[in-house]
Amino acid sequence: MTKTTQNQIIKDHLLTGQPITSWQAITEYRITRLAKCIHELRQSGMNIQSKTVKENGKHFSRYWVNKADGKGVAHEQA
Repeated sequence: MTKTTQNQIIKDHLLTGQPITSWQAITEYRITRLAKCIHELRQSGMNIQSKTVKENGKHFSRYWVNKADGKGVAHEQA
């Protein structure tokens, strides 16, 4: 049995069409370095979009890919 890497966990999540934030990565997958995973996935060819969001006085990034394309195609995310 092979161990699933953090990058693969994040990639699988993004390919479901759902966005992810650092807090979600921590609470759902116990991954504390989401930005590192995103950086490495982008280097491998995934077209991951991001947007800085402000909620409850806090700023954070939300990442997503277009579900229609396995590598992710740019689209607007509110």
